[in-house]
Amino acid sequence: MGRRGLLGRAMPGRDPGEPHRTATPLELLFDLCFVIAVAEASASLSTAVVAGHYATGSLRFALVFFTIWWA
Repeated sequence: MGRRGLLGRAMPGRDPGEPHRTATPLELLFDLCFVIAVAEASASLSTAVVAGHYATGSLRFALVFFTIWWA
């Protein structure tokens, strides 16, 4: 399979001289933690809405999401 993309065309590599061309493992870990935290907050909101606690669930989600976003 090699360096072929989804459509069967070769995927060109990025220019090695390009500044800031890759993300560090620490940045990727931070992004992953952010995604998981937002997913957990969304699951909590979904559970609250299904239980009929619209205001409490929305307020909790807004507070948690703002805290995550601020991090």
